[in-house]
Order: sequence, then C-alpha cells, then structure tokens
Amino acid sequence: MLFRHGIPPMTPGKALTEERWQAIWHDLVALMRHGVRTGSIDTVRDEHLPEVTGRAPRDDRHGGEVYVYRRAGRPCHVCGTEITRADLVSRNLYWCPACQA
Repeated sequence: MLFRHGIPPMTPGKALTEERWQAIWHDLVALMRHGVRTGSIDTVRDEHLPEVTGRAPRDDRHGGEVYVYRRAGRPCHVCGTEITRADLVSRNLYWCPACQA
C-alpha cells in the first residue's frame, strides 16, 4: 500500500495528511472488496502486470504479483530502480527509493 501511494516506509503515520490517509483508506476498501469477489488481494495495478508490461511473472512459493515485497536487489516494476531492504524491529522493509522518495 505504501508503494501504491509513494510513501517511504519510515514515514510516521502522524506525518500523513488527512487527504493522504483518506486516499489510502479508499484504495484499501476497493482492494478488499475486489479480494472478497476474487478470493485474493493483489496490490499491483493492472497497468504494471506482467501480461501488460511484458516482464516475467513472479515465480516463488508466495505467489501473486507485488511491487517491492521480497524483491530486494531487483528492479522496480515501475521505474527500474533497485528495490531496497532494511530491518525495522525484526521486520523486513522493502521499498523503491525513487517511487517512494
């Protein structure tokens, strides 16, 4: 969700404007409604899917297309910048330094 909205992962929640939070919320609601209908929630926008862009589909045991999750060192699907990873309280963070600047 942070990638879809161009938000760096270290951004404190209190730094989000009301407008930005509302945009995220509306996006989440739409994704969840779609997930109920289809049985899965995919966060990659249609225009970035492999069949549209010509890139190879994700090939791992987790399935589904993702923008940055578990893609450290690989190119961003949108801009080609290398995906970055960092630890935060024993959790992995993944982001595109260009798209989430």
